[in-house]
Amino acid sequence: MIKGLYTSAAGMLPMPYRQELITNNLANVNTAGYKQDRAFIRELVTADLYLNEYQIASTGAPPRMVNISPLAFRASVGNSSQVVQMATDFTQGKIEITGVDFNLAIEGDGFFTVQTPDGIQYTRCGNFKMDPDGNLVTAQGHQVQGTAGPLNVQGGKFKVQQNGDVYVDDLLMGALRISDFEQPYVLTKIGDSLFVPRPGAAGRVADNFTIKQGMLEKANAHPIDQLVAMIELERFFELGQRAIRLQDETLQQAATQIGKI
Repeated sequence: MIKGLYTSAAGMLPMPYRQELITNNLANVNTAGYKQDRAFIRELVTADLYLNEYQIASTGAPPRMVNISPLAFRASVGNSSQVVQMATDFTQGKIEITGVDFNLAIEGDGFFTVQTPDGIQYTRCGNFKMDPDGNLVTAQGHQVQGTAGPLNVQGGKFKVQQNGDVYVDDLLMGALRISDFEQPYVLTKIGDSLFVPRPGAAGRVADNFTIKQGMLEKANAHPIDQLVAMIELERFFELGQRAIRLQDETLQQAATQIGKI
């Protein structure tokens, strides 16, 4: 019975972690280029039985605890363990027409490459502008990189071709540097819709993309989906509380009856 209490409690422990992810997704549903986060919970003993049943792992071998970044949340209960892991969903968001020339969207694979004080970083947010020096920059002022360095777009009509070539008054100024990585992506979020590759992830020139001028890629987190996930999480938490309360009442009754006997 005591183990049942701990098991119920362990099922509730990952809930705040998942709630934090869902809350952050909800807060960014209107952030251009935002990629939602998801939480995955795996019960390691069950996973090990599955692997051994299909002879994917040697019989009796303990499952490997995978280190991820950020660190996995782990809770041990008796002879079982849980791993809660965050993963970013990089699926394409809906492309919305804005009519603003400095708004760019990537349809397909790849990321815009930007120069920040912390080095080269990557983003899907194409909400750009021109700084006082005439350079194409992000909303935070980071220089957008072309294949030959920063892009100066000072002058007249700013136009970007579907292949990333940048023109000002029909004069070719360079080409956007669209970078891509092996999929599934091993990129880490660092805020402001920016990503950095994890150690060992090598970037390359993207080749499967189309640049859409006057458009922005919206967040791939849908508000209705996130609200439903939040309600489900609340219901699961309530069920866990109820299970603990019932087991506690049963223990109290058992202790009282044993004392009478």
